Amino acid sequence: MTECSFLPVFFETHQSRKYNKPAPEYENFDSIENIWLNFYEMGKYEIYHFLYAECKDLDHFKQWLIALKGSDFLIRASANFQTWFVSKDNKGQNDGITHTILSEEQLLFWETQGYLKISGLVEDSLCDQVKELICSHMGVDLDNPATWYYERQDMQGLMLQLYQSKEIEAIRKHPHVFELFAELYQTRNIIANTEKLGFNPPDTDFWQLKQTALHWDIDLNKPLGYYIQGMIYLDDVPADRGAFSLVPGIHLQFEDWIKSFRNLEDAHIAMRAVLQAQPIAGDKGDIILWRHTLPHAASTNRSQLPRFVQYLSFSKL
Repeated sequence: MTECSFLPVFFETHQSRKYNKPAPEYENFDSIENIWLNFYEMGKYEIYHFLYAECKDLDHFKQWLIALKGSDFLIRASANFQTWFVSKDNKGQNDGITHTILSEEQLLFWETQGYLKISGLVEDSLCDQVKELICSHMGVDLDNPATWYYERQDMQGLMLQLYQSKEIEAIRKHPHVFELFAELYQTRNIIANTEKLGFNPPDTDFWQLKQTALHWDIDLNKPLGYYIQGMIYLDDVPADRGAFSLVPGIHLQFEDWIKSFRNLEDAHIAMRAVLQAQPIAGDKGDIILWRHTLPHAASTNRSQLPRFVQYLSFSKL
């Protein structure tokens, strides 16, 4: 495994946090960590879980990486990260992207409403394969609702923290998905984030989804920036099947509005008192993208079948 200059920094920083010790000083650690994880195609949950629950030392960490990803992959990932790292301050902000996927009407809708639903970019067969992966991994039999509610360590609410499979990669690395994000970011200097999956079964008397409150995934202590969140429906999702929901257009007033609040929780309380979410129904393969300044949430699944999704996002390099 070729040594990467950031790997020991990453390890030592999290070891320090694990044992409540002062972490090494490293400029822009969080943003560089995010890019490093994406070159290595690692999900935060899986790598953090190992570091904080199982890891003995740096050599143990390296061996775990090799077992998970393979030496050849890690050599390529390390080289690609190092190439990016030494030139990261010289990247242009705009490539002059030509829009081949999005129409003028869709771009205007994106600017005014803050979200898009795009159909026909990803083959149904790829969606079916990820859906089958979720069922296999979780022991879900769609003909037996009793199997839909098993507790799993890697299942948090409706988020399935599963990242490593060729089925997930096929959508994450799909050229149409890349081009879609490139058009909205106006640059091809982007990299896919290693995102999770989602499984939302119907609510019952003994199981109810708790994470249905509108929210922002924003750290107010960091620059707001321009960030795009997204997901792909792996099966048809009518409005009552836990459809993703959001409040269109709020991004236009977010920066002025948020100044009135001391913290995000106060903003959440005020926002939830006055805003109503709109469910976004869709078909298999539909991709939903939204600006991170739109309040959004999952919705209660009141149908007879689970909802399956794969989350999608990219970071600028």
